[in-house]
Amino acid sequence: MPVPVAMLHHPFCVTLHYFEGVDEGVVDATLAEQQVSVGEMVVTANAQGEVCQIAKQGGSPTEALVLLRGVDVAVQKVRELGKAVKGALERDERERDVGGLIKELRAENER
Repeated sequence: MPVPVAMLHHPFCVTLHYFEGVDEGVVDATLAEQQVSVGEMVVTANAQGEVCQIAKQGGSPTEALVLLRGVDVAVQKVRELGKAVKGALERDERERDVGGLIKELRAENER
């Protein structure tokens, strides 16, 4: 039986696209929205709210406060994604734990 991988701080990337005259970014824009956007920003963060990186390469200039609001939106989206992944991993572990064997594979057990 395979030993589960410990997933502690898994970051997620969220892309926001900005449009002319609009102060809020669109999260994970469609291809059509991407083609008419004037700029994009990629935020990578983990479920604990730690921002790992921010990339805004090119595009039109964007106000700093608009970017900061975008980071807040991205961190909220990452927290949602983190909860979804954690739930899926827990369900998967329960499905794989036939007869309670997963406890025997833990490193903290006495040997």
